[in-house]
Amino acid sequence: MAKPTGRMRHWARALKLLWNVSPPHVGAVVLTTVLTALVPACTVQFTKLAVEAVAGSTGEDTMDAALAAAGGLAALIAVSHLLSTARTYLETLLQYRMANSIQEQIMRKSVSLELAQFEDPGTYDSLQRANREASFRPYQIFSNLISVTSNLVALVSVGVVLVVWDPWVALVVVLAPVPSMAANIFYSRLGWRIENDRASDRRRGTYLQYLVTTDRTFKETRLFDLGGLFVERFTKLVKGFYAVDRRLEGRQAVASGLLGLLSVAASAGAIVFAAKVTVENGQAGQFAGFIIAITMVQSSVQTLFGALAQMYEHSLFIGNLFAFLDLPVAGVRAIGKRRFPEKLVTGIEFRDVSFTYPGSAAPVFEGLHLFLPAGRCVALVGQNGAGKTTLVKLLARFYEPDSGAILIDGVPIEEYDLDDLRRNLGVIFQDFVQYEASVRENVGFGRHEQLGDDAGILDAVKQSGASKFVDHLPGGLETQLGKWFDDGRQLSGGQWQRVALARAFLRKAAIVVLDEPTASIDAQAESEVFGRLREIAGQATTLLIAHRFSTVRVADHIVVIDHGRVLEEGTHGELMRLDGVYAKLFNLQAAGYLEECDISLR
Repeated sequence: MAKPTGRMRHWARALKLLWNVSPPHVGAVVLTTVLTALVPACTVQFTKLAVEAVAGSTGEDTMDAALAAAGGLAALIAVSHLLSTARTYLETLLQYRMANSIQEQIMRKSVSLELAQFEDPGTYDSLQRANREASFRPYQIFSNLISVTSNLVALVSVGVVLVVWDPWVALVVVLAPVPSMAANIFYSRLGWRIENDRASDRRRGTYLQYLVTTDRTFKETRLFDLGGLFVERFTKLVKGFYAVDRRLEGRQAVASGLLGLLSVAASAGAIVFAAKVTVENGQAGQFAGFIIAITMVQSSVQTLFGALAQMYEHSLFIGNLFAFLDLPVAGVRAIGKRRFPEKLVTGIEFRDVSFTYPGSAAPVFEGLHLFLPAGRCVALVGQNGAGKTTLVKLLARFYEPDSGAILIDGVPIEEYDLDDLRRNLGVIFQDFVQYEASVRENVGFGRHEQLGDDAGILDAVKQSGASKFVDHLPGGLETQLGKWFDDGRQLSGGQWQRVALARAFLRKAAIVVLDEPTASIDAQAESEVFGRLREIAGQATTLLIAHRFSTVRVADHIVVIDHGRVLEEGTHGELMRLDGVYAKLFNLQAAGYLEECDISLR
C-alpha cells in the first residue's frame, strides 16, 4: 500500500502543476470557493431570524424584521448564484488549460525517450496509463481539494452554530459518514490495482480500434474480411472489463449503501432531538435553524469525506502519470563537443563491435570489423536479421555497442556532439513515415529549419524524381498529402518513397543511409534514383541497404553480412569472380528474372 507521504507528494505535485499553469486563475477559483462556502452559515442565521419574526407577534417592527431577514436570504441566494457561476466558469477554463499542459508534458517526455524504451512493452504500458489519467486526474485533485476546503469552511461555520445548541448531536452527525468513507477508500485502491493490471489489454483494445478506423489498414482488413474479427476481439475485451467493473461497483454500492445508513440514522436521531427541544422551549426559529444546520452539516461532512476518498483514489491513479513523466532517460553513454565534419575524409569504422538488444539473449554482432570508405557508395547485403539495420541504429546512436568502438574519420563517435552527428545523418528507413501533412512539410521535415526554403525543397524534390507528380498537384508544395484531413491527396507507394527520398536529400548530410530506398518503385525509376545517388556519393558517404541486386551492383563497394559477421566484400565484379555467397544470391535472383522474362515472352 502506498505510504501517506507518497500520496501527499502526489497531491503537492499535482497542485504545483496546476499552479504553474496560471497562478491568478488558481487564486480566483480559491477565492470564489471560500466566499461560496461562507454562504450556508449566513443562510442558517437569516432563516432563524425570518422564522422567529414570522412566528412572533404581529406588528410593524415584526414585519420589518421579517422583511429584512427575507431580503437577506434573497441576497444570499443571488450572491451564491453569481459566485457559483463565476467558479464554474473559472474551473472549466482552468481544467482545459491543465489538460493541455499535461498532454504537452507527455509529448515532451516521449520526445526525450530513447529507441530502446519505445521498443519495451513496459514503456507503452506506462504511456497508456499516463494518457488515461492525463486529461482529468491532476485537476480533479485540485477540484477535490477545493471541495474539501469549501466544505470544511461550511462545516466549521455551520458546525459552530450546531455545537452551541448541542455538541453531542454535532459530534454524532460529523462522525457518522466515516465508515462509508473507509469503504470508498478500500474500493478505490482495489479499482486502481485492477486498472493497472489491465494496461496491456487496454493497449490491445486501442490497437484493435486503430486497425478498423484508419486508411492505412483498410485495404488488407477489408480484403481479408478481418473487420468483424477485430471488432469481436475488441468486444470480448471490453465485455471482460465491464464484467470486472460491474462486480466491483456492485460490491462498493452495497458497502456504501449499508454503511451510509449510519449517517441517515444519525441525522434522523438529531432531527427527533431537535423536535423534542423545540417542544420543550417553544423556539420555532431555533428549530428551523437547527434542521437546516443538521442538513448542511451532514451534507458538508459527506461531501468532505467523499472528496477525501476521491483524492485518495486520484493520488493512486495520478501516480501512473508521474511514473511516466519520471521515467529515466537512458541517453547515450557520453556526448562530446566535437563538431561533425561537413564531408568525411577517411570513413566509418566498426572496430570489434559487439551488440545484443536489451532483453535478448542472442547477440546481433560479436567482434564485428567493418570499414565504410568516405565518399563512396557502400551497399550492405544479407539475409533478413543479418544486422544491417542495426548498424544504422548504432551509427545514429539510438543504441550503444556493448563493446568495441565506432570511429568516424578516426575519431570515436562519442566525441562528436550528438545533435550535430544526427544532423549529418540523412536516413530513410524501410518503414519511413508518411506524414499526413503538406508536400512542403513532408520534404521539409528532413531539416525543419528550412521549411520556408522553397528553392532547397524544390531542389530535393527534383533530385528524388518526385517533381514529376508534385508539379501536377493542385497546390504544389502546399498540397495536403494523405486522407486524414480535408482536401488530402493520396499517393502511390512509389510516390511516397520518392517524397521520403527528397526528405533525405534535403538534409545535405555528410552520411546518407538508404534502407531499401527503391522497394516501391519500378526499374526505370530505380535507375533514375541511383543515377542521382552516384552524384550525391561524390559529396557524401552513402550507405545502401537493399535486397535487389540490380540496386546493389551500382555501389562502389559491397559488403555481405551474415549473422553479424562480414563474409565478403568488394566490387560487384570482384564478388562475382569470387563465386561465393554474393555470386550465389545474385545468380539466384537473376535466374528468377530470366524465368519471368521467358514466361512473358511466351
